[in-house]
Amino acid sequence: MIFKPFLTAEAISSLQQKEAQSSKAQKRTPEQIEAIYSYGNNILVSASAGSGKTFVMVERIIDKILRGITVDQLFISTFTVKAAGELKERLEKKISQALQQATHNDLKTYLNEQLLALQTADIGTMDAFTQKLVNQYGYTLGISPTFRIMTDKSEQDLVKNDVFADLFADYMTGQNQDIFRKLVRNFSGNRKDTTAFRGIVYKIYDFSQATDNPKKWLSEVFLKGARTYTDFSAIPDQEVVDFLACMHETANQLQDVTDLEDYKQKTAKGTPTAAYKKHLNMIEHLHEWALHFETLYGRDGLGRLATDVADLIPSSPAVTVAGVKYPIFKTLQGRLAGLKHLETIFKYQSESLPLLELLQAFMQDFSEQYLQAKIQENAFEFSDIAHFAIQILEENPDIRELYQDKYHEVMVDEYQDNNHTQERMLELLSNGHNRFMVGDIKQSIYRFRQADPQIFNQKFKDFQEHPEHGKLILLKENFRSQSEVLDTTNSVFTHLMDESVGEILYDGMHQLVAGSPAQKEAHPENKTQVLIYDTDDGGELASSLEEEQINPNEVNLVAKEIIRLHNEEGVAFEDITLLVSSRTRNDGILQTFEHYGIPLVTDGGEQNYLKSVEVMVMLDTLRALDNPLNDYALVALMRSPMFSFNEDDLARLALQTSEDETRANLYQKLEHALANQGQHAELVTPVLREKLKDFMTCFSKWRDFAKWHSLYDLIWKIYNERFYYDYVGNLPRAEQRQANLYALALRANNFEKTGFKGLSRFIRMIDRVLESENDLADVEVALPKHAVNLMTIHKSKGLEFKYVFILNIDKKFSIQDMMSPLILSRQNGAGIKYLADMREELDTDVFPTVKVSMDTLPYQLNKRELRLATLSEQMRLFYVAMTRAEKKLYLVGKASSEKLVDKYSGKSENNHLPVAEREAFMTFQDWMLAIHEAYKDLPFKVEFVTDEDLTEEKIGQIVVKSAIKPDDLSNNRQSENIAEALERLEAVAELNTKYQSAINLPSLRTPSQVKKLYELVMDTDGVDVMAKKDQVKPSFALPDFSKKAKVEATAIGSAMHELMQRISLSQKVTLEDISKALTQVSAKDEVKARIHLENVLDFFENSALGQLIQQNADKMYRDSPFAMLKEDPESKEKFVVRGIVDAYLILEDRLVLLDYKTDKYTNSEEIKDRYQGQMALYAEALSKSYHIDQVDKYLVLLGGECLEVVKL
Repeated sequence: MIFKPFLTAEAISSLQQKEAQSSKAQKRTPEQIEAIYSYGNNILVSASAGSGKTFVMVERIIDKILRGITVDQLFISTFTVKAAGELKERLEKKISQALQQATHNDLKTYLNEQLLALQTADIGTMDAFTQKLVNQYGYTLGISPTFRIMTDKSEQDLVKNDVFADLFADYMTGQNQDIFRKLVRNFSGNRKDTTAFRGIVYKIYDFSQATDNPKKWLSEVFLKGARTYTDFSAIPDQEVVDFLACMHETANQLQDVTDLEDYKQKTAKGTPTAAYKKHLNMIEHLHEWALHFETLYGRDGLGRLATDVADLIPSSPAVTVAGVKYPIFKTLQGRLAGLKHLETIFKYQSESLPLLELLQAFMQDFSEQYLQAKIQENAFEFSDIAHFAIQILEENPDIRELYQDKYHEVMVDEYQDNNHTQERMLELLSNGHNRFMVGDIKQSIYRFRQADPQIFNQKFKDFQEHPEHGKLILLKENFRSQSEVLDTTNSVFTHLMDESVGEILYDGMHQLVAGSPAQKEAHPENKTQVLIYDTDDGGELASSLEEEQINPNEVNLVAKEIIRLHNEEGVAFEDITLLVSSRTRNDGILQTFEHYGIPLVTDGGEQNYLKSVEVMVMLDTLRALDNPLNDYALVALMRSPMFSFNEDDLARLALQTSEDETRANLYQKLEHALANQGQHAELVTPVLREKLKDFMTCFSKWRDFAKWHSLYDLIWKIYNERFYYDYVGNLPRAEQRQANLYALALRANNFEKTGFKGLSRFIRMIDRVLESENDLADVEVALPKHAVNLMTIHKSKGLEFKYVFILNIDKKFSIQDMMSPLILSRQNGAGIKYLADMREELDTDVFPTVKVSMDTLPYQLNKRELRLATLSEQMRLFYVAMTRAEKKLYLVGKASSEKLVDKYSGKSENNHLPVAEREAFMTFQDWMLAIHEAYKDLPFKVEFVTDEDLTEEKIGQIVVKSAIKPDDLSNNRQSENIAEALERLEAVAELNTKYQSAINLPSLRTPSQVKKLYELVMDTDGVDVMAKKDQVKPSFALPDFSKKAKVEATAIGSAMHELMQRISLSQKVTLEDISKALTQVSAKDEVKARIHLENVLDFFENSALGQLIQQNADKMYRDSPFAMLKEDPESKEKFVVRGIVDAYLILEDRLVLLDYKTDKYTNSEEIKDRYQGQMALYAEALSKSYHIDQVDKYLVLLGGECLEVVKL
């Protein structure tokens, strides 16, 4: 079969012109056409947000297939398994369409083959491909094809920790033990454990694994910085240039401030003021020293210059003019911090080299031994498999050539998120000129997974400068967002992103352009809003932790706008998405939205699954069962809804020590209380003792059960016996909570399947997982469709939403990595903080040692590199968040409007915010407000919202729109197609015939509904119903304003019924039996207090019926459900009566039926009449069931002042 050849450059150009002149509604852009059809060289497609890169990728693959390139000749790498699945689905759809249009049989056969081949094609993640490759060729490295992947982080940690512990012990006793102890102390400080050092080792290990050759990086790069940056001559030129530029900039800013109108230059006498003289002196010296640096100081005098500058400028960062602070010196002071101590640092830095060399040796040994441990288990991590794959391809040219010949093209999606391992794999699979890479450096947001955007960036620059190396295609047209969103995004990043901070210059090459005329239409109401909650009203913000939290008023502000959008603009909830930077601490959003009735779904949980309250309660239950002397766990279990001990109960029990004990665990005190042997036994009331007895019986029963049964069975026993699983099923978000509990049970089951057994081990494993904050997988449940979405920015990547709220924009970026005593660089290796002993330097005999932590020069350089990389990553994250919106974008934060007055300089350099400011700002909000201060005519507006704007009244509430609009006749049935209506009627008639028996099933009623059949009804013109005797008379009592909660009569009735079911029947029922039963009743204390226990005791002691029950306890049946078919006397309709009989006795000649009533009454005859019909139904049901005619009916009235038993 002959296929069409690939298009030449001329043919592509002609196609572009043709498309431009066509009348298609949605035309392909010239760049898209070029990306789909270009051929014969490496191609890098830089595709901005919403520019249709997936469309381009699918079209290119289909074009290849139609030109005779089979699916198995393509290698297609995607970032996630989900993306691979979606790509396959799209290809399947496209190939199926081509099949339908195909007329030639050979082509049909070929396309069918491609459809089949899709399932086994190399379309998937790099992890999946390397696994396949190692499975096939692992034998060349001696790896068994039966290997498995260690996907469970806790399993990895178990192996890793064992290897670390053994190696650590070897080094502590080895020949370099003194240096090793010093190395460990350098990272652990005064801590006696190895946790800090272990954390450092794991950090280096993880970092090295993301390089294409970990061994090579450890041996060649790890010490590079430490060996290079040892004196002034080694300081990078850029650092010196930046420092001198910063001196000039500071002098210029100071000059500007002294020229301000409000700045006092002269005294009343006309002489210069002291402050002006001082400032002029600073300006002069800063300029002069920076200008003549080489002659005055030279490279070796950099430390001296830093000291002179530190002495020259003030210690405070700001100059105040007319009450306004100008933070002129802040940036320069930041640069001086490391430089002014360089001479001292260089003196001691050489001491750190032996430590680093030993750390390097330790890392090499650790990496090797950890790998050997995994080889023994025949279980590996994904990174191991990737390195094996690289090794196989590098060491076996024949295997490499096999793949290079096989693949016509090596394609990769989300290229900006590649790490060096993946890049090396792509190089090895490609023949050097058949790579197709799609991505957007502005959306590279996975640095924390060791992705390196510079891989993309270097290719971008290389192809730009050397077109012969490859073709660079830019897809700028955005087909997602309205111009309001695009304008804001372009405006913000044009002023924010350049190569110094942001890693790329956001210029015409990267700016977003609307792809269709509809997107360009102006919608002023959709102008981007920056909404800042003004904290001036709310007083000072408490703590840094609270600052991390989303302020409740920020959420109220969002709720207010969502309610407005929904009510006034008719925006559906599912069209609104809230983006947050992290998944934790979002409980406030859930609570506020619940309060206003706004439905909300989260992307897998506002908290980690193991940290959800219901699972925490269960984990504490298991901890207490494992070790009853764990007071925290025991208290958690007792306070839980399973046993409901309150603070008062626990306080009474906590005082029950025995006389000879000075300290006792809570469990021992519980044992004393139960045996009545505590020091304050009088504090334990009979009710509390019964409650405790119930708890201790249940607890010991569970402990015994745990010894002989699986964890899975134990967990379900706990769920069921105390109805805990059912209890969480009645809480908000019940489905998610029950799914979490279910997942815990499954987790325990899987744990025991791996060969580990026992409660203690399971608890230890869970505690380790919690400690490492490496949670188990999320538990997913089906989510409601019509709800606002709450998700992280990372999770939102690749998705689009009509209205987007970016929340908490005032949250500070995480700088945890910058605080670490070790910072790693791909180019320079390790930089550490060195703990030097400066006793000699200080010449003191007072202290045995004087330890000072020094930022070594490699550390300072790595830290600066890391800071810029972190800020660039945050800028890209912000870009991803902003480009998710289709119609309108909201940015929500909080700040004090007073404090912001002098925070932003309003300056601009080369149409960007000054580099120093961009480096200093650590929140999205600072960027937005600084841009707002510095530039005019921006496409977004900033509004401060106060508490006055956020009252319940102003926030409003959701208006529920009726599904049926009575006045809207547009959808009236009469206007529909008559034939269609008749068809539907016929279909309904057909269904009715088919399911006749189901339609005629009797309806269901309860005795209380049926008893109305037995009441006389007098109908006067179909209006009045005869007043029933038991109707409540109007009450004119004054309202009760006391805070006591009202106890419902129904609650007392339910509690009384439960009590009568729980009383243990014997020859003689005592008050103790009744009190014990009362502790088991699941009602509130105030309800239990309203039960007349004396009436219950009177019933058993003094009534003939009570005596009869005690004598025939074995013939007594309680709480028995029944069902009976009846016929309505009026309509003759059959219905089923279902109910529950409180209690009955089966005697030889008769049945005795009794029903407990707690109604208040004055005359028992009224009650008798009221329940006559209901009791007749019960009696009829019992009589029919047991075929006994005589049924004695009794009402036991327990709600009056004294007991009364009435026979009906």
